[in-house]
Amino acid sequence: MNLHYTPKRELCIIGVITLIGAHLIFSIYCSYTNSFYQKRYIGISQQVIHAIEQIYNFEYTETKSYDTLASTLVDIELDAESLYDSLRQAQFIPFQSFPLIHTEAVNKAKHINSELQEFTRAINSILTAKVSYEYALTTITNTQDLLLDKYADPAEQLAVMELIYQAAANSQVPDDLSQDLLFKNLLSYVSLRDRVGATIQEEKSKLTEAHIQVTLDALNNYWIEQSSKSKIEATISALCLLLALGSYFFWRQWNNYRQTTVYQDELLDIEYERAKLSLALEYAQDTIIITDKEGLTTWVNKGFEALTGYSFDEALGIKPGDLLQGKDTDQKEKQRISESLQQSRSIQTELLNYHKDGTPYWIDMIITPIFDAQGNTVNFIAVERDVTKRRELEQNLALSVEQAESSNKAKSTFLATMSHELRTPLNGIMGMAQILESSTEDETQKEQLGILLESGDHLLSLLNDILDFSKIEQNKLELEAIPFQFDDIISPVLSTYKALCADKGIDLIIKNSIPKDRGFRGDKARIRQVIFNLLSNAVKFTPQGRISLSFAEHVSNCFPETALNVSGQSRSTISIVIKDSGVGISQERLQHIFDPFVQAESSTTREFGGTGLGLAIVKQLVLLMDGRVSVQSEAGVGTTFFIDIELEVTTQRAQPEQAKHSLSRQAINQALSILIVEDNPINAVVTKTFCQKQGHKVLLAENGLVAIEILKNKHFDLIIMDNHMPEMDGITATKVIRQELKLDTVIFGCTADVFKEARDNFISAGANHVLTKPLQKESFIDALQQYQTQLISSEAPSIAVGNE
Repeated sequence: MNLHYTPKRELCIIGVITLIGAHLIFSIYCSYTNSFYQKRYIGISQQVIHAIEQIYNFEYTETKSYDTLASTLVDIELDAESLYDSLRQAQFIPFQSFPLIHTEAVNKAKHINSELQEFTRAINSILTAKVSYEYALTTITNTQDLLLDKYADPAEQLAVMELIYQAAANSQVPDDLSQDLLFKNLLSYVSLRDRVGATIQEEKSKLTEAHIQVTLDALNNYWIEQSSKSKIEATISALCLLLALGSYFFWRQWNNYRQTTVYQDELLDIEYERAKLSLALEYAQDTIIITDKEGLTTWVNKGFEALTGYSFDEALGIKPGDLLQGKDTDQKEKQRISESLQQSRSIQTELLNYHKDGTPYWIDMIITPIFDAQGNTVNFIAVERDVTKRRELEQNLALSVEQAESSNKAKSTFLATMSHELRTPLNGIMGMAQILESSTEDETQKEQLGILLESGDHLLSLLNDILDFSKIEQNKLELEAIPFQFDDIISPVLSTYKALCADKGIDLIIKNSIPKDRGFRGDKARIRQVIFNLLSNAVKFTPQGRISLSFAEHVSNCFPETALNVSGQSRSTISIVIKDSGVGISQERLQHIFDPFVQAESSTTREFGGTGLGLAIVKQLVLLMDGRVSVQSEAGVGTTFFIDIELEVTTQRAQPEQAKHSLSRQAINQALSILIVEDNPINAVVTKTFCQKQGHKVLLAENGLVAIEILKNKHFDLIIMDNHMPEMDGITATKVIRQELKLDTVIFGCTADVFKEARDNFISAGANHVLTKPLQKESFIDALQQYQTQLISSEAPSIAVGNE
């Protein structure tokens, strides 16, 4: 049984003792009350006995005072009535669980009260009759004396005496006596005496039969019994109270002893812990310093002596900073520490300290203030750890990271530069091929030019892969968010790869469970690039069999409750699965399949070609779109790629795809005067031919400075501005045209830099549109059509210029 001290348990014990004490007081009060009523009713019983004795004594002693007896009877009746009223009132005292006066006592009091009233009425009747009897006797005696004095005849006196003592109403009475008024009065009083005497005897008989004394005795016995019970209950309560108090005091003493023992054990444990803690602090490798509130050293451990070279006596009473800090210690950090100590705040910092021999070392330090019970600062505890090796490691690591970043940046810059430099001749090749294709009607030449353009497109895709990878590495690749439908992606995929698969004898199966009218917002071009890269690999590595491409839509798992993003737009997860029955990938190579410049086997490059960047770009693009990509493969069976991309669902309609254009068909029904600013002769010829094919007049300028001088004297409808040029580049020239010459001529920037910064710089300088090299006829014609309103509505008159 758990007897441990708790305030709740003590409160319960005190409550029990209080209840026992209350019951004891109640029992004593009940005993007192019962004794009180017992004594009162015994008194009434004695009064009744005395009254009965007086009634019987009164018959032989006629000189008794009637008033004393009557007063006694009145007192009996009043006492009984008073006790009955007192019991009735005591019954309504609010002791519901412990009734002070039982209903039985009240009923008995009521009954005895009724009987006493009958008793007093009977006594009063006897007293009244005795008064009448005494009066009749006195009157008879007086009348007798008068008659005896009046009549001397013995016969007449005998008749009078017989009447009085024998009540001889039928005796012979002399005539003169019978006619005497006194004799007649005597006869009446004798009759009254006899009737009253009979009444007295009758009332005495009733009084004897009433058994009032028996009833009173029974009531007295009842109160004696109740008083005995109350005394017994009081005695039991007193014993219980003594037992409870004794138990309580014993329990308190036992708990005090137990708590004292526990406190002693805890003190011993604390002392033991303090001893261990003191030992740990003394021999800890970390430096531990304790100062007073002024910052003066009061204690240091052995770790301090080992780290700093100073002994305890040398450090005592000196501020640690004055002892350990030197010329290269950070002054701002020292000021921050000082401010924290002045404000009694904890602080953690790293600081350069100096050994006693002058050797610098770095510490990681935590200073904690110690407060007393009133909240006042009394001490500071500083824990210091030598982090010199870690700092050196971090510095070396930071230097390595910087070198790696520099190398990576140099690599990316080299790739971007090479991409730019390769685009310049590629612009000439593909530009002239497009010009020749639109100029010839010979089918053989068209087929040959188509092969040339296809090879150029392939080379361009390789350059784009390198450039995309460079953008990803430099975190410069940004995604578009335009509305589209998946038919816009599936249609070019089908038109491109259906013929390729048919030529290889491969079945191409496309399953699309996404509703045709469902619109999405995202980077359609990058999604299509992902699919093209994976399908290109599938076609490349599948000699026979089939390739399947499936699209499915699921409610986004990122927002399971409402499927809404923070902007309130609904979202869906698009699952794309590309499966082939090709050569497959071995398991040991599968985990590196998404690494850049890595292919499944070394022989793959020799047999199928490629840069090894396709899958790396796929993974990075999918991750940029907050998606997931995974692969399953088995050598000789085939490969399956799984892609999940989360897209916003929109009701906005997609812009129509650019239509195929011919250079021979004029995009604008008006000849324009165009200034081409280009330093590369080949690119200048390509751009000039594109414009002339459209029926426009062209003037060439080899750099931005020459173009500015020309524009000061001539007006043009359109300016096509290259970016990198000697003397003055295209962006600077565009700024001069807009800010100094104040011309609003439409300007098309034209650059081989496909980074977003190049386009943004051109637009910021004032260009209306930016074309990307190699120049494509579709993008060029689309740009002309997009700005034809501004091009045609030019107010200045056209200046005839030669086709230089």
